[in-house]
Amino acid sequence: MLRAAASIPFMVNWFDEIWQYLEPAWHLVAGPWVQTWDFRAGLRSWLIPELLSVPMGIGHALSPDTTLHLLLVRLTLAALSLVIVGSAVSLGLRLSRLHGIVAGFVAASWFELVYFAPRALSEPIGLALLMGAIWLLLARRAPGPRQFAIAGLLMGLCFVARIQYAPALLTLAIFTAKRDWRGAWLPMIAGGCGALAIDALANLAMGAVPFRWMIEAARINLIEGRANEYGTMAVTGYLSLLAANWNLVIVPILMLAWLGAKRYPALLWVALVHLAFHSLIAHKEYRFVLASSALLVILAAIGTAELLRRLPRQRLVPATAVALALWSLASAGLAMGYFRPNWTMEADLAAALERAGRPAATCGLALYRPRETVPGAYALYRRATPIYRIETPGDLAGRAEAFDVVVTPRAHIAELPKQYRLEFCAIPSVSDAPGCVLRRTGSCTPDPALPTLNAWLRATNN
Repeated sequence: MLRAAASIPFMVNWFDEIWQYLEPAWHLVAGPWVQTWDFRAGLRSWLIPELLSVPMGIGHALSPDTTLHLLLVRLTLAALSLVIVGSAVSLGLRLSRLHGIVAGFVAASWFELVYFAPRALSEPIGLALLMGAIWLLLARRAPGPRQFAIAGLLMGLCFVARIQYAPALLTLAIFTAKRDWRGAWLPMIAGGCGALAIDALANLAMGAVPFRWMIEAARINLIEGRANEYGTMAVTGYLSLLAANWNLVIVPILMLAWLGAKRYPALLWVALVHLAFHSLIAHKEYRFVLASSALLVILAAIGTAELLRRLPRQRLVPATAVALALWSLASAGLAMGYFRPNWTMEADLAAALERAGRPAATCGLALYRPRETVPGAYALYRRATPIYRIETPGDLAGRAEAFDVVVTPRAHIAELPKQYRLEFCAIPSVSDAPGCVLRRTGSCTPDPALPTLNAWLRATNN
């Protein structure tokens, strides 16, 4: 229920969700799409967009004039994230029913896991696949070749979703397969090869060279340092981000996680290796270490159950209720603290683009004086018309026949020609996103001299 609720308000904290996954999925469903530099450079796999195009296509077929296609994508991803909850429950149940209850409750309700669950991002998708493999390999006392093969498939798909998970995946493999080459390593490698084959076929279907995206991603982001253009942090950056997001709660979480790690040392090693590897990369974003924070929280939940088991039986039920209440209060408090802006980030821009494309007769969209970041998305706009990017009042007035709807920041409404009437202004979020929609009556005559959004992206290498 929490994950379904988090799926409904459409906010965009990281534009990668749109440019890397939702826009290419929309392209497969309906045609036109905004192409950013990473897809033009060939450093993205088509596998995730192809998979997301299934619920997106169903939603578009059922209700083409609404954003049902986006809601179904998010509900699908929210359902996928329940693997994390199931894995936590199984890890706990291997120890006791109490461990299963506490671990499952925390995994189901922790604010970060709820927030990221419906996001079309490689980190939560990869985390769900990683936790599926952990479910098979650590929540069972004696996994056999079949479990290792399926886990290998999930680990391979996790790697395809986000290649930066490789060190964490290798750590999990070493701890679980150990020296069992025939019964563990070979089936796991076979499963991983199956995942790579699936990715190869997915890219071949789009006319792309298999695995070229992996090479280009490493070359452009790591060797050429393109990712560093979006900001860098010190090696200790993730520790600062964890402290900011978890505040004082970080102390009991780490203490309880250490206690829980005595039962599952492999989980702690996977979390630490993942955190250490990403700390060595200069460009840092909090979502990059989602796997580490999730594993630490699950370990802390197991550590909580370890403490509760030390109590007399007659005090166990009320103490457990208090512990779960404290976890709930901590989660809710942190969700409304430093993390709070994430719940509405760019919601005004998303609402404006949705409103702009609502009439079926819409014939052209102009983004007037937008920010330097990519301001438009066909997946939200939903109309197969040109999207223009206009910077000056002169171009806006002289070429108004090319578009009938304009999205602009509230501060620039007065600069629009009189034939445009204000139709909608979204409630401002914490960002400076353009959130107002103005519309005129009449038809459109496309203007090839007017720069489209995709032309601007190519010209600026954005």
